[in-house]
Amino acid sequence: MLLAADVQLFQMGMFPASFSQPKTAFTFEVLDDFLLDNLECGTSAMNYYSKLRRMTTSVFPHLVPDRYRELMRVARQWRKLKLLKWNGFGHENKDTKPSDLALFCLACPQPGINITMPIDDPTGLEETDHESDLEMPSWLYSRSLVMDGNFKAEHLHAANPNDEEHLFKAKDNAQWSKCNNHCAVNQANASHHRLEATGIGGCACARHGCFVPHAMVDFQKGERQMNMDYALCEALKHNADGIRRALTFYDVNCQYHRYLKDRIANSPFLDICQELQIIPGICAARIDGEIMETLWVPLNIISLSAHGMGTPHQKECLDYQMNDCNFMKMIRMSKSLCRKFRQAVKGVAESKEAFEKLNHSTDANKIRDWEEQERLAQDQRNVDPKAMDVYEVQLQKALTRKQQELQLLEINGWCRGPSCHRGAATWLAEGILIEEAQVTLQMDVQKLGRHPMESQWLEIGCRHERLQGDIDRWVVIAVTFVGDGFSDGDMQVMQLELLILQEHPESDIADEFRFVANLIHQEVTLREGQANDALHSIRVHLADKAVILRKTVRAAKSQATSTRAWAQVYSVDRAVSMNASIYSKCCSQLGKLGADIGLLKRYRPLLKEDLKVSTAVADPNARGQRNNQLAWFWSMDVEGDSDSSDWLNEFYRVHWLRTKALRDWWVEELLLVQHEMNWTCDFFLHKAEQWIRLAAIAEEARKMGHLAYAAQQCKMYQRLNEDAMDNFKIAKACC
Repeated sequence: MLLAADVQLFQMGMFPASFSQPKTAFTFEVLDDFLLDNLECGTSAMNYYSKLRRMTTSVFPHLVPDRYRELMRVARQWRKLKLLKWNGFGHENKDTKPSDLALFCLACPQPGINITMPIDDPTGLEETDHESDLEMPSWLYSRSLVMDGNFKAEHLHAANPNDEEHLFKAKDNAQWSKCNNHCAVNQANASHHRLEATGIGGCACARHGCFVPHAMVDFQKGERQMNMDYALCEALKHNADGIRRALTFYDVNCQYHRYLKDRIANSPFLDICQELQIIPGICAARIDGEIMETLWVPLNIISLSAHGMGTPHQKECLDYQMNDCNFMKMIRMSKSLCRKFRQAVKGVAESKEAFEKLNHSTDANKIRDWEEQERLAQDQRNVDPKAMDVYEVQLQKALTRKQQELQLLEINGWCRGPSCHRGAATWLAEGILIEEAQVTLQMDVQKLGRHPMESQWLEIGCRHERLQGDIDRWVVIAVTFVGDGFSDGDMQVMQLELLILQEHPESDIADEFRFVANLIHQEVTLREGQANDALHSIRVHLADKAVILRKTVRAAKSQATSTRAWAQVYSVDRAVSMNASIYSKCCSQLGKLGADIGLLKRYRPLLKEDLKVSTAVADPNARGQRNNQLAWFWSMDVEGDSDSSDWLNEFYRVHWLRTKALRDWWVEELLLVQHEMNWTCDFFLHKAEQWIRLAAIAEEARKMGHLAYAAQQCKMYQRLNEDAMDNFKIAKACC
């Protein structure tokens, strides 16, 4: 029996442009090459066919018949056939359903595919996987999604408006974003008559960056909430039977999530599982909330060529690109998880060491109070997000010196007593200012160096004279309050030649007092106390700086307040520099005095990095600072420091809570990555078993070609599973 012309062409490896009377055909190799060029290079059909014409004849390409339209039509058919073939629709006769032709993240929990949901335990106790001996807490079975829009994928023409019934009947209330002029939300209230779609939006896996099938939508007027509602509802349905918790990350979640359930309840086209708990988040530091921005980059290459396509053609091109992106994630997932595993092992070790070191040097009563604060915050965070403010600095701003002076003046003014007692607060305040001026003058003299200029000496001399005059006047007034026993000899400015700290000669102090061992021992003891005092002052001032940066500098709303805030920071920096100089000098003297090795190891030299403010308090979400730890001297005497300074106690509380949270996060991350390794292998085994079943169907139907292809696909997934298991085994052995 003579076969039809199109069937004969198919058997020859050629795809006909027409099935009734074919006159043009494209080889399978050309179609595969075009699809690959389209995926990797963003080559449009017009550019690709122009290349074919030039390959046919470089001198007369215009004489080659124009088959551009035929190529576009055949390429669409070829793309659809490839997807059907890859997903086994050629082996059994069944209808396609939404997302049947797409891949999803193999490392995310998918009930019935790579995990078996545990039986609900009313006691809430954690189970253990008997095969891997890993804990199985309930939070493991959560779907993490990130939502975002892409305004580069514009579209011009609407092919079938009836397909968008939900958008026509849904009501969207225009509301301006409460965020700082968020362009995506405000654009939703703009008018775009020229474009059928101003962009696209959708959902992806937040941990691995895989697009969620059937969760992409077009934007008609910007990033409107009703568009993203449809995408989110579809994403939460995909392979999620039995999952009761979902984490959604969206840069406008503070506004989007507010009435999400009300919008879903009022729409006849949207629904989600009533038992599903949705936990909103905003671009977290630990979760790459902007991972979809990296996914839009390769998609934007093809979006330009799809700008003027018909609606179905454009969706096919974009869907094929996103499915290929998921496929590339799938074959590279084992290496990605190995990298995460190594990072988690390192993070667990470092965070545990830092937390234990800080925990051992903290008072047990304070630890119990902080643990109770943490427990309450974790229990209430889903109901009241403000409960997590316990991880922020809670101290209110203390009264300034001038405010204290004003209060003292009011108290002294209302109190009955001799008039000579009035004005004592002002006199004491002037004395404090004189003391501060003395310290400032001494620091400025130290900055002069060994060979100052005459102009610098003249300036210091003038300041010295003015300060001495202030002291003389202050001493005269002191007689009014303390009597004649106080003379100007009790308070004077140090002489200029004594202000400059002279370096000791090269001869060792220990040699100078070689035979006076008792004196050396006493000096070492005093130097140890001096070092403790200097380190304590450094810790206090650095803690002050961290709180000032967080509470004052960041809260500044004008240039004037910002300037004043930074002035406080610079003032603290000067105090830190002064105490650091004292400590460095003390350590130098301890070495020259021949102190024991244990003492020298305890008081290590200060590095420039040690004097930086911990970003765990100053900027907890700074990029690249997720594992920031305190310098060595912070854990020397936590109990003593906390009892003597409210600011430092608050600093230690916040740092203790965040250090513990960091440790707990790394422990959970390590556990989750290990489960993701198992889920990845189970996904490959599930796909291999699918193709074994399809191979049995093909063998029963005596379709040898189908049987060979099923065996090839089965072997591919088995090889991926073996490769993943080998990589995981090596990663675990190395750690």
